[in-house]
Amino acid sequence: MDTSLSRGGPGLSRRTALSGALALGTGLLGAGLAACAGRGAGSTDGQAELGWIQPKTGRLASAYAPTFIGARLALQEINAAGGLLGTAIAVHEEDDEGSPATQATVAQRLLSARPDFVVGPTGSSQAVASVTALARGNAIQSAWGGADLLGDGTRFPGHYQLVFNTSRQGRAAAKFLFESRGLRRIGLLTENSEFGKSMQESFTRTLREDYRTELAGVQVFEPNAPDMTPYLNQLARAGVEGLGMFSGQPQAAVLSLRAMVNGGFAPVIVAHDLNYIDAYNEIPVELLRNFYGTAYRSLTYPRGGAPSGPAVEYAAKIRAEAGQLAFSAANSPYYDFLKLLATVVEQERTTDPERLRAAFDRVRGYPGVRAPISFTETDHCGIGDDAIAIATLLSARDEASAGGIFRELAS
Repeated sequence: MDTSLSRGGPGLSRRTALSGALALGTGLLGAGLAACAGRGAGSTDGQAELGWIQPKTGRLASAYAPTFIGARLALQEINAAGGLLGTAIAVHEEDDEGSPATQATVAQRLLSARPDFVVGPTGSSQAVASVTALARGNAIQSAWGGADLLGDGTRFPGHYQLVFNTSRQGRAAAKFLFESRGLRRIGLLTENSEFGKSMQESFTRTLREDYRTELAGVQVFEPNAPDMTPYLNQLARAGVEGLGMFSGQPQAAVLSLRAMVNGGFAPVIVAHDLNYIDAYNEIPVELLRNFYGTAYRSLTYPRGGAPSGPAVEYAAKIRAEAGQLAFSAANSPYYDFLKLLATVVEQERTTDPERLRAAFDRVRGYPGVRAPISFTETDHCGIGDDAIAIATLLSARDEASAGGIFRELAS
């Protein structure tokens, strides 16, 4: 049996059968799959059930809605192609309100429903709380969180991280500022969260161990901070020339750039991948020229070039559903997770989570649309260093970017 999946595996991984439009919110799941929901892994008809953790209420509901578009696309494609072993996937939805505090309650409800697989939640703090609470269950889960511990297969054997983790992201960002831009007074602005803590450790470690350099300044803010001026003023006073700016809250970048404009502070910026060009229309282009972000290499193109490869078709499908929010939708791990899951189920001829975990741990070089995916028994972060690139923010306005999904590689 081929366990490498180096060619993407048979069957479902390459079959696409989209029919009709997908709703941004809960339309598809509510109308098309509600009749199937509520049947757990122990159902007598053998139907596989997918737990779905998404904020439908709370302050992050609209911001995180696009991150589930890829999951809806994958789910429709899989079910249209015959489902898992000939049976459509049922869905059990839970609203986590975008909060780490709700995850224990959400997990308890999911454990009662006994899903075979779980998509979500989004956000590192939410993901760590959820994965911890669901660890006593049997489901295979993939949440969107970059914190390193989410890829620890020893600690969380049922969770698979299909995003680049903070170690890899911090290493790429620090290397760009120090090597590519030749900067020495480098600072860090990050949020007080699991993601922020992990990113600070990675960024600091890379500068210290690889370049024997200490951070010129560090500022940590609360995720709901209404004004970033005090933090940016401190970094400016520290003489910071290059800034790692990492937050899972899109609004934080807007507030930070406003504070830079008002304070006349214009460092070279490398930010988290979730940055939206349309949110920065008020920001002078002179500041945005020095704004870069981490990106999946498959979602970039060389200077003066154009996107190529399988991600182009994927981007077209995402863009049709997500509109102006296509960038965050395309970067979500959930499409790749569900398509990989379908491939492994097809190959192993089972939906039993215990057997599938062993198969996931043997995946090597699966051709995800965002990056090649590989796991080992202990390393469940499927995205390697080679899949990460640094790209320009302003290129999101280029025609070649396909609505901001693709970004031009930093020179």
